[in-house]
Amino acid sequence: MNAAYIVAFVLFILGIRLLTHPSTARRGNIVAAVGMAIAVAATLLTEEVGDYGLIALGIALGTIIGVPAARQVKMTAMPQMVALFNGVGGGAVALISWAEYRKGLYDGVNPELETLIPILFAAIIGSVSFWGSNIAFGKLQGILPGKPIQ
Repeated sequence: MNAAYIVAFVLFILGIRLLTHPSTARRGNIVAAVGMAIAVAATLLTEEVGDYGLIALGIALGTIIGVPAARQVKMTAMPQMVALFNGVGGGAVALISWAEYRKGLYDGVNPELETLIPILFAAIIGSVSFWGSNIAFGKLQGILPGKPIQ
């Protein structure tokens, strides 16, 4: 399955590269989406998954909320939508890292440094992404002033 992750990684990089030009951006989105599908499938097939029903529920909720939002937003408001979606992803990462830390404590496992460092980095990066994206949304939407926050 490591080969699947390598293929997914290459497709992500290629997709991002294709996003740099308007004429290839649509193809870049498709290439990156295929990479994500491969990564998700490889994870679901190799990792211990506790509840496929919860995963299906999450996918369904994300689709129900995300697709209509993406279809209804005007192109001029696309940066705000991207900021919100990015913030949701960052918030999810922060919450998952917190949950993993708490799970270890609940299971009576004293997390080792090699486990704590990635959890801490994920919590910090997720939190910064969440708050930074929300501030960006507020500024782009005109809710917050455009001047730097001090």
